Formats: sequence, structure tokens, C-alpha cells
Amino acid sequence: MQVVTISGFKGGTGKTTVASLLGVAAVKDGLRVASLDLDRNTRNLSSFLTLRRASRLQSPDHVMLMDMEGEARTNAQPKHSGRLEPLVRMARMDGYDLMIIDTSSGNLADVYEAHLLADVILTPMNESPADMHALFAPLGSAAAPRINYREMIDTVRFDRKRAGLPVQRWHVVMNRVSSLPSKVGVIVNERVAELAKEAGFEAIWRLRDRVVHRALALEGRTVFDTPADGKLTMSELSGRSEVRALLALIDRAPSQQFAKAA
Repeated sequence: MQVVTISGFKGGTGKTTVASLLGVAAVKDGLRVASLDLDRNTRNLSSFLTLRRASRLQSPDHVMLMDMEGEARTNAQPKHSGRLEPLVRMARMDGYDLMIIDTSSGNLADVYEAHLLADVILTPMNESPADMHALFAPLGSAAAPRINYREMIDTVRFDRKRAGLPVQRWHVVMNRVSSLPSKVGVIVNERVAELAKEAGFEAIWRLRDRVVHRALALEGRTVFDTPADGKLTMSELSGRSEVRALLALIDRAPSQQFAKAA
């Protein structure tokens, strides 16, 4: 079973959009998919899946973790809660092919553990300097945010190495890409490509800005659901291709057991 953690400490980058699309694409391809919603504030993934079930659309199985008493955001590296590892182990035992974890925009114990357990980390961002600085500015730099995502990834990788586990594959997903290139977008893309070696993530994947993606929260439908008139637009067909490319990436990543670090 592959564990895919979709993350980033900045809100509005499209984490839930990517989680929703990947989950539905995998189910449509015949995989058994479990999805986990760690965003206690918005619960957007939970809402999306509730809408799909109400519309009788194929959906991943779903778990929503509630708040832990006394848990709070902090600048310090949180201790991992230990709540997720049993869920991942049970999902493997139950024969799931894929677990998708949608995280919140903060430094919480469950979020740290979601990265520790991941085979693949996907970090969505928009073509925006604000997203670039918030996600990838190194600790101590002028642009570094107060809660540093890049530092957390480094810590997770160090902890996995210490536990004898391989480094996860880490990919940036450039989300809501405009069909018309802009000067700012070109600069951000060039800079993110340079950051790949510096920060340690792999190839950058792109999802175009599509009306159908923005409408996910209206009725839980995606590009993988047949419209009422049975006709798919070129934009919907292209959207399917982009998401399936991401799914193929996940399929190539070797699944790792977490027994050594448990």
C-alpha cells in the first residue's frame, strides 16, 4: 500500500483539490483507497466525500480524525502522536492499495506523523511568490515564515534515516496553472526548479486552472465523473490526463513498511 501525504503549511494552495482528484482517479481505476482528513478547521475533504456519497458517486473510504486535547500549533517540532501508525497498519492489513492523507496548514503532531509515514509527499502551490516563500524559504532567511515547512521536511527525513527507512519521494504540484504564461509565473517556475536541488524535491507536476476543479465543493463531482449529457469537454479530458500522470507517479513509488520506526 502506498501512503501519500499532501501537505504544505500555507493555506489556499490546493491540498484538498489534489487529494480529492487523486482519490477519485484511483477509485475509478479499480484501486481500494482510504482517505484521511487531518484539517480540523475546514474539513474540506470530509465535506467533498460527503457530497459524493450523497450523489451516489464512487468514493474513497474515509476517516476524519478529531482534535486531540491540548494539541496546539507550535514553532517547536511536535512529538508525533502515534495515532496514525495504527490506522496505516490496519489499512494495509485490510488490503487497501492507497492511503491519501490531506493535512492542515500547521505544525501539528498528526501532520508530522503523516509525513513520517509517507511513501510520497506532494506539495501543491500556486504560481505565486507568496506560496514559494511560505513553503520553501529556509529557516533564518528574510522570507522565512514563522512556522517553517521546509525545516519540518528536513526533520522528517532525518528521523526516517535514523530509523533505517528510505527517503520518501517529494514532489511539488504547481496548481491552478494559467493557460497564458505571465512574467511572475515564469519567474516563480524558474526559481522553484532551482529550489528542487536545494530543498530536495523531485520533478514538478502541473495542474491547469480548470472551472471543473473549482466546482469540486458544489456537488462533489470531478473530471472523472460522466456529465448528465454524457459529453466530456476537452478541458475535462485534459484534466483527467494530468491527474492520471500524478497517479502513475505514485504507482511507481515503492511501498515501505513502517515496522522499524514503530
